[in-house]
Amino acid sequence: MILPSILSTSHLRLKEKLEPLRGLAEVIHVDIEDGVFVPNLSFGPKIIEEIYNEFGFGMDIHYMVKDPQRFFDLFNAIPHKMVSYHIETGIDPDELDFPKGAEIGLAFNPDTKEVDPNVLSKLDFVVVMGVYPGFGGASFEESTYDSVIMFNTLRADNGYDFDIMVDGGVGKDNILRLKNCGADHFVAGSGVFRDDPRKSFLELNNISDGNV
Repeated sequence: MILPSILSTSHLRLKEKLEPLRGLAEVIHVDIEDGVFVPNLSFGPKIIEEIYNEFGFGMDIHYMVKDPQRFFDLFNAIPHKMVSYHIETGIDPDELDFPKGAEIGLAFNPDTKEVDPNVLSKLDFVVVMGVYPGFGGASFEESTYDSVIMFNTLRADNGYDFDIMVDGGVGKDNILRLKNCGADHFVAGSGVFRDDPRKSFLELNNISDGNV
């Protein structure tokens, strides 16, 4: 599945940029940044709720924040299809009250290589960061391929059924290789919104489905 990331598009033109994806993209990816865990600030709950009400996209909300619970509560009016936060916060999933009905994920920065298999057993998906988080349009980290292989191996060896999502730097030149490494879902910001969003989305979707 391709999840268009709105962080990489113009905030002044969000509705215009999302319109070509209406009824096409099943889920969009929303990065919530607090200016503490990462240096950037992104979106507040009002604009995300307005997007949901206007388009009806499933919401994959990725919390790049120091205090996930505080932000879960701030955004609790928005139906979450998927929710993730960062393992680097040091917070175990059992310590959090997640949005009801959401699939639960953990995100891993490129330099985080130590993974507790017991934590993985609690997850519906993992987010392998293809860039260091904070700003859209960052360069893809080549170590991402090895990270996807690592999670795919852990999944197979332990009989887990979590999905693997890659977030950051995903585009036409690497999506097929990432899939072959074991990735299931792909967050694409600039890869979708840089040019024609509908055309780019369909092209990435075709590549990820092997229709090339």
